[in-house]
Amino acid sequence: MTTTPSLLPLARHYRETRREVLAACGTAATPWYRLTPDERAVAVDEAEIVLEAVHRANAEHTVLLDIAAGLSA
Repeated sequence: MTTTPSLLPLARHYRETRREVLAACGTAATPWYRLTPDERAVAVDEAEIVLEAVHRANAEHTVLLDIAAGLSA
């Protein structure tokens, strides 16, 4: 069984991972704990978009597996 995280932890981890990657490329970004409430709200919205993209990719993968199973039957 696959579980997905709630939006706030996902937003925090996504934002911090993004910040670390940007820092490795020489670009500074604000840490999670220093974001304004509006910036945090945007980060949570972005996490919701990422989560929706993952759901869509999983659905597509399932359809492709079903098609492949039908072709090999």
